[in-house]
Amino acid sequence: MSGAPLVIRLKDWGRGARLPALGLIPGGSFDPEVVTRLKQAAGTPVHLVFPLRSAREAGNLRALLLMLRPLFGSLIDQVWVAYGGERPAGLRRLTDFFPRVRVFPVARLLPPDQQGASLGKGAAMRAFLYHLVMTENVTHPRAVVAFIDADIRPPYFHPRWVVDPVGAILWFHTVEAAKIVYQRPRGGRLNAMLRSLLALCPHAGVQALQKLAYLLSGEIAGTLKFWSRLPFKTGFGVETLTLLSFALDHLGLTPGTPDLEHLVQVYVGRMDHRHAPLTSTPRKRGLDQMAGTVFYTLMESLMAAGLLRWRLPALAAPWLSIPVPDGESGDPLAWMEVPISDVTLPPLATCPEVRARLIPGGD
Repeated sequence: MSGAPLVIRLKDWGRGARLPALGLIPGGSFDPEVVTRLKQAAGTPVHLVFPLRSAREAGNLRALLLMLRPLFGSLIDQVWVAYGGERPAGLRRLTDFFPRVRVFPVARLLPPDQQGASLGKGAAMRAFLYHLVMTENVTHPRAVVAFIDADIRPPYFHPRWVVDPVGAILWFHTVEAAKIVYQRPRGGRLNAMLRSLLALCPHAGVQALQKLAYLLSGEIAGTLKFWSRLPFKTGFGVETLTLLSFALDHLGLTPGTPDLEHLVQVYVGRMDHRHAPLTSTPRKRGLDQMAGTVFYTLMESLMAAGLLRWRLPALAAPWLSIPVPDGESGDPLAWMEVPISDVTLPPLATCPEVRARLIPGGD
């Protein structure tokens, strides 16, 4: 099932068509006005969310929002900043300039079952979705929630990053999620390594993930039905667990149909953002920690599915040992010990209060 994905041209497919797994939709396939009319006709709200770790990133985010502002109130109902920092007031200048933008302070509004769990991108995404259902009362199963990273360099960004994935979901009745893919001019090291590991797994769905033009992109839009069935990793492993949930049919989106047939990819061309250093230091996390968490998520998921077995009994959660140059102690190297296992959070639909909102009266 690996190999090149089938390119989806809208003129060749009906809206109710059963699409090939991981079909690729070229960027620019959807007209913003057409997508807006689809949204209004279906009565499905569209929420755009930017996870943000530091108020220092607000300047870059402002540039992205300026490009999207023509879509506010028409295609995009509400823009959110899922802020994982300690002082959301630092974003007040941003929200004053963009009245359609609201800040969701992650640490202050955690779901009951996330109290005490580590904070990271995946934790912020899940906490926001809980808030959307329980506080904002968004319960339409095909309401669209799109997550886009806030550190994309503005020269590479364009409104099609929202228009096309949202359009794919609203146009095709069978699509539940649309993942943005691209080419990185100066990056993609971790993606290249993960692709090789997927090729070694003796499972057709996992190998099919190689059809994705970019595996670990953090930009994805999905229906509330999809988001409510997805388990989350709290940090760097969130994208990997999302892909494996599709590949291993853990979502159960439609009985008798592989979950991958409900996921399309939208190609937006080139992209670049800040690059992490290869090796971590006490002040900055590097690609080594990210890789450790991604690979741990992969192995953990494959073991849980019975596709990978260790010869030795299961050990404690692993720690990564990183040599760090140190010019102060006189030793040739200092060493850092960092954990690489993310906490797994269950799907929101397993929370009784969320399930009662999404499925009134039961199944």
